[in-house]
Amino acid sequence: MKAVARLVRSHLEGICAWAQTRATNGFLEALNGLFQAAKRKARGYGRFSTIRTVIFLIAGRRDFSQINPHMAGQPT
Repeated sequence: MKAVARLVRSHLEGICAWAQTRATNGFLEALNGLFQAAKRKARGYGRFSTIRTVIFLIAGRRDFSQINPHMAGQPT
């Protein structure tokens, strides 16, 4: 019981925050999954700016059909 009490006491701020907001880190885990997918797609590129561009293309889910009509109907 002492170990449980220490654990609760050390995490009390986070427990109270969760009780008030009911927010979890699921959103951050989803973002991390997008970043990991972008890193796999950008393998071989050494510059961070290239990986960042791939992350934006994956996470942004932009509609490029107005710029390039050949993109219409293709999955992103």
